[in-house]
Amino acid sequence: MQIVKQELIFSTVVSDSTDVNDFIVEFMSPEETTGLSLIKVTRNFDELLQFLDDLEDA
Repeated sequence: MQIVKQELIFSTVVSDSTDVNDFIVEFMSPEETTGLSLIKVTRNFDELLQFLDDLEDA
């Protein structure tokens, strides 16, 4: 079983972009004092995969 080092919350954003490869995923970390803290915004599939790879390596 893998141990989770940090809890992440993600949201997606819908826009009127006509590019099928364009999407936005925002990753946030819950913080006890301020609510949510934005960690990373990915705007395409390559950025998303790179971010997930970086998380796995950390």
